[in-house]
Amino acid sequence: PTPATTSPTENSDGNGSEFSVGDVVAGVGWLRGLEAPHNPGEPDFRIRAFRNNHAGNISVAGNPEIITKTSFSNNFYTFIREHACAWVDHNLLSVMNGIAPPQIETLVVAMTTGRQLSGYRALRQSFSGSGLSHFLAISGFNLAVLFGAVWVCMELFHFPWIFRGWFLVITSFLFLFVVDVETSVLRAGIAGILVGVSVACDRGWRADGLLAVAVIFTLVCDPWAAWNPGFQLSYGAVLALRYGSEPILRMMMRFLELFPSLSKTISRHFVKSIVTAFSASVAAWLMSTPITESHFGSISIWAAVASTVLAPLAAIITVLASIACLVGTLPGAEYILGYPLTFFSELFLWLSNFVGVLPAANIRGGAIPWWWALLELAALASCWICVRPRIRYFSTGLFLLLFIASIFFQSSSADTSTPGWKLRMTSISVGDGSAHIVETPNSCVLFDAGTISRHAGGSKLIVPALKAIGCSRFNAVFISHPHLDHFSALPEIAQAFQIDRIYATEAFISYLNTEYAPGVLMNVLKKYGLKLEPFTAGNTVSFDGFVWTALHPKIGFRSRIVNDGSLVFRIEPEKNLDIHFKNKIPVVAWLTLCGDSQTEAIANILASPHFGPSLVMELPHHGAWSDGVVDLVPALKPWILIQSTGYQRFEFDRIEPVVHGYVRGVTCRDGALRVTWYENERDGVITNRVLLERWVGDGWVEVASHTNQK
Repeated sequence: PTPATTSPTENSDGNGSEFSVGDVVAGVGWLRGLEAPHNPGEPDFRIRAFRNNHAGNISVAGNPEIITKTSFSNNFYTFIREHACAWVDHNLLSVMNGIAPPQIETLVVAMTTGRQLSGYRALRQSFSGSGLSHFLAISGFNLAVLFGAVWVCMELFHFPWIFRGWFLVITSFLFLFVVDVETSVLRAGIAGILVGVSVACDRGWRADGLLAVAVIFTLVCDPWAAWNPGFQLSYGAVLALRYGSEPILRMMMRFLELFPSLSKTISRHFVKSIVTAFSASVAAWLMSTPITESHFGSISIWAAVASTVLAPLAAIITVLASIACLVGTLPGAEYILGYPLTFFSELFLWLSNFVGVLPAANIRGGAIPWWWALLELAALASCWICVRPRIRYFSTGLFLLLFIASIFFQSSSADTSTPGWKLRMTSISVGDGSAHIVETPNSCVLFDAGTISRHAGGSKLIVPALKAIGCSRFNAVFISHPHLDHFSALPEIAQAFQIDRIYATEAFISYLNTEYAPGVLMNVLKKYGLKLEPFTAGNTVSFDGFVWTALHPKIGFRSRIVNDGSLVFRIEPEKNLDIHFKNKIPVVAWLTLCGDSQTEAIANILASPHFGPSLVMELPHHGAWSDGVVDLVPALKPWILIQSTGYQRFEFDRIEPVVHGYVRGVTCRDGALRVTWYENERDGVITNRVLLERWVGDGWVEVASHTNQK
């Protein structure tokens, strides 16, 4: 072991962290280099680490000791900025204290300073679902509104031009100082500084030159920003406003000329101002859609219309909140600013939620290749820039063709093209926990979904993996037992996917008190219209030709330890079950799921009348040692073993002598695992094949396979 000290680069999760940026801390732990993504849908952190010169992740056992606390003397900038941001946040929240609900406070703070309060993630998901997440990001819109308000004030007091220019520069610097800087914020700040300098020096800037300087400065600060979707969306939207708004405006005005009676009832100036705002929203939407398709695989149909309607509200919120940041603690500020700010914010949130429930609010397909997005953008640019009609018409047709085709782009990263597959189980690599997806061509069932190894493992790890696999709806969800590492992700899953039914043990359902995690989960699921149903030994349920038979626990069973109350399933084709009943001979199951079964549960499994050999089995209790495992593994006679576990348990691997000689997939070592059962018939001969694959970062790679003819 080598002693080392380090400085945190960002605050820990939570508002009450004892560490601050700039602290020098020491602790006992280990440095683990970054690896390829372990799951479908998981971002490749090696890219970000390479860009930022990060060596890997430091895991510390126990509480690190603070060697040197950040202070004014050793970290001047951080110290000043931390106190300035705290003062701004305090003023802003003081105005809404006791008036606005927590969700509104989170919304206003996100739109004003970019900081994320409790509930931000759910708010972000809601806005993303309606294609309006750009309102939560600080961008040039915020600075433009702020500049407009500042300019009006200077106009009222008749400030000289040179003073106005430098005041705008100072406003831009203060804006960048107190908000959380991202690409869109940096672009807006640079543009604001350049505008202020041009006003102060009485020198004009061409719009293209202004944008080019902002791009160059951003890329000098971070050359890798060009690959960031925020960078692409931010500058792409500005280019769309620069070159796309006018052609779209002309087209819309020509269309309105078909309705001459409209000009008699509504002022032409008013109509043109509305159409101008709408054309700007349409241009930005057309430019950003190929980028969002490439990075996120989604299209928001109503975004342009909604942006036009919500932009004035967002401007009002920005002005009120900016004033509150300065004078929020003054007496009476809550009456002058707090109530109007809360009213407009609640109206803004209601309208955005309304957009989210409209038909086709967020069409999800697959993430299109980068070259496809470039073709779309090139065709769109040609529509706007080219003066020759034939080229414009051809470009328009090409853009529409690519745009429509992208909606139907395959959304699943799983290879479902191989014919003859009947059953598939994907085990997500979640560390300490379990998440198994059992699919057939026409059904999808989830057995456990939780982790205690990752913060926000549901929203950041399991849900993205489920979407990348291609899940959109679950016919059923089974919870093996009431331990958090087997169900912690279910609230996020219930929010993101349609679930038909949820099953659990009687012991799980008995935890009605919300002092316990199962009780909290059941309360959350009620919000989505879901209720847990008991499942006990002998119960069966069929999904697309496969029968799930519970081997344990029996009705009324109460185990001495929680793990021994785990649900255990035997999964087999319905035709196999018919053979078993007719001929009274044991038929090999395709899959056995064991949960966290230990000695007592395994004894009951072995004694079950439904017990029999299995082609594949999940090792019980994440592969931990127990007396019953010695008997269970040989009795099942599996071809393949699946072990969902974390590094610490696998490092000791006490079960290795029992499973030596078997093909074993381990999630912490191999990444996500996928077992696929194939059955093909040719010339009267049925061939069964079981294929084990692992995820290597960009696709599935074969580990082992077993073929049998009968």
